[in-house]
Amino acid sequence: MATALYLEVYLICLVIVSLLLRWSINSGSDSAGEQCLRRMLWIFFANFVCNLLFTVFNGFRPIPGIVVPASYLFKSLYHLTLVGGVFAWCQYAQTNLQSSIFNRKPYRLLLILPMLLPVALVAVNLKSHMLFEITAEGSYVRHTWFHYLMGYLVCVSMFFSLPLIKRIPYEFENNRKSQLWLTASFSLCLLIAWFLSNLGEAFPVMCVCFSIELLCMYMDSSTRQISLDKLTQVNNRQNLLSFLEYKLLNHDESLFLLMMDVDYFKTINDTYGHLEGDEALIHVAKVLKNTCGAFTRRPYIARYGGDEFMILVEGSRAECDRLRDDIQSNLKAMCESLHKPYTLTLSIGVARWEPSMSAKDFIESADNQLYEIKRNRPPRH
Repeated sequence: MATALYLEVYLICLVIVSLLLRWSINSGSDSAGEQCLRRMLWIFFANFVCNLLFTVFNGFRPIPGIVVPASYLFKSLYHLTLVGGVFAWCQYAQTNLQSSIFNRKPYRLLLILPMLLPVALVAVNLKSHMLFEITAEGSYVRHTWFHYLMGYLVCVSMFFSLPLIKRIPYEFENNRKSQLWLTASFSLCLLIAWFLSNLGEAFPVMCVCFSIELLCMYMDSSTRQISLDKLTQVNNRQNLLSFLEYKLLNHDESLFLLMMDVDYFKTINDTYGHLEGDEALIHVAKVLKNTCGAFTRRPYIARYGGDEFMILVEGSRAECDRLRDDIQSNLKAMCESLHKPYTLTLSIGVARWEPSMSAKDFIESADNQLYEIKRNRPPRH
């Protein structure tokens, strides 16, 4: 009866993760965060399947004589996928920080190397049984090294959670703050699952804890996608307008609005096609995100429409000017590295908010500044 209940819980959790995977795949989003979340869902799906198969062989003994070897196989794969799931979350945490460090080959070792220790521990356990043991009767017994493994995974996840928590006070958006809190809560989920699993194996607490955490992360990611521009993966116009209304009433320092568009964008579309034009906008958005990511108080980026982008900055005029200059220099460096047949440059108008301004007035002021800069720019030959 207990085994049947255990299997029912695992099947429910598998159905939940399967649905999340299907929805994630059907969403069509290929952002770095969505790819990391999808990878994490696949790994935990495999984790649940391994423990489900272990329970079948261990509880119902369908094929006498291979129960113990099969149990060792499935439990070893369970521990390996648990390690893989935690480290997949670590990469997901980095994407939520809008850091692309682990997308670069030399830095992937920084994430892979810490995995080697727990993987080696699982491999050595096949002979040492220091991690867990399957008795002749088929019982699963955890040993001291299991707790060392879990403690290690909790410490690693907390190490990656701390930058998320430290980032929260410097974020503009409440939704963004909630997203960081939720992502950082994974280490707490892992700690709670480990603690509750010590109370007994009669209920699959780890499976339930991870399913709830994955469900919350997926729902948060889906909510976030609604407010993003599909092409460039920055905030869309609707989100910009609502956030601007909120920020005009809730800010501590001066507010500046940078309104920009891509110089001679129509020429790029007409000469190289609309697909290349879309690629150009994606590259521009990437430069904006990377440049804003270097600021302690991260500016707010949105696509206003077409080839127009906006950045809302809370800070000093010097910070605003530095951001504008960094955008231009970083965009130039990116164009040189990509060897495109055209050069991407931006015209950037800057407006400072005054207490008498509404959100509409603020945007019009930045738009007027942009128009003046475009009117005075030299013609392209």
